[in-house]
Amino acid sequence: MPEEVIPDEIRREYEKTMQRAITKKIGSMFIIVTEDTYDKALTAFNFGVAGVEMGMKVSIFFTSRGINILKKSYKPRRTHWGEAPIIWKETSIKRKGGVILAELMYQARDMGAHFYVCYTSMISAGLKEQTLLDNVKVIRMAEFLGLALESDIQLVIS
Repeated sequence: MPEEVIPDEIRREYEKTMQRAITKKIGSMFIIVTEDTYDKALTAFNFGVAGVEMGMKVSIFFTSRGINILKKSYKPRRTHWGEAPIIWKETSIKRKGGVILAELMYQARDMGAHFYVCYTSMISAGLKEQTLLDNVKVIRMAEFLGLALESDIQLVIS
């Protein structure tokens, strides 16, 4: 059975949802990413883009294996052994009218989301700043905690 593109009425419903008034003013969201699998990265950037679309200040902090997502040479890995290859997932996502991981990453950054990477995790993994994407700020745990404490929403993707 061939997969179909998302119907226009579903897209219109999504647009209405984005326009609804939020009863509580939420000014900032902090997302913590600890894994480097395709699904975890996709989830983090989906939340990030949605937050920016809703007018929030979005900060995404990558620690542990999550730091690999910000490497220039990042190749997503599958969540489970035996799972469909990433290229198949992305083909399916595109066919349904969705956005793939690389596009979401750049969309989030271009819309104003801030990317942070854990200094300690970088040192542990032997990574250098030059191996990371542009516009990524390396911060220590104390800075991370300060940002997290100031945010209205904290999400952990692990």
